[in-house]
Amino acid sequence: MSDYDNTNSGVMFTPHADQRMIGQGKLNVEGGENRVVFVKEKLTRDGEPTIVMYRRSGVLFNNDKNGKENAPDYSGPLDDHPNHRIAAWKGEKEGRSYLSLKVSEKQNQNGATSAPQSQAPAPAAVQDYDEIPF
Repeated sequence: MSDYDNTNSGVMFTPHADQRMIGQGKLNVEGGENRVVFVKEKLTRDGEPTIVMYRRSGVLFNNDKNGKENAPDYSGPLDDHPNHRIAAWKGEKEGRSYLSLKVSEKQNQNGATSAPQSQAPAPAAVQDYDEIPF
């Protein structure tokens, strides 16, 4: 029996009923700026709420599929991996909407992977969204 390999893949679901975003901002760690969000969750054994901090790692934009049915619905750069991108496809299973995520090397317009860069590009501008994109 082979082990399941989930390298460079993931999934996003709507938040659990006990999860709520309560704040967003910036955190400077040793001179580096990080975009962060804070989510109130119930994680302790006695059910007490905790506040969990998440750091931005990338951004997704609407993807123009140009008539290609299998193209991702969303895609964008990864902040800490300048030669990679993230792509997301909408899905639904058992009445639950989700985004299926895949990380891959960036490709140029000819379909070839991009050459390694010596320096990461500046992160894209952060936009505030009022709703989940599915």
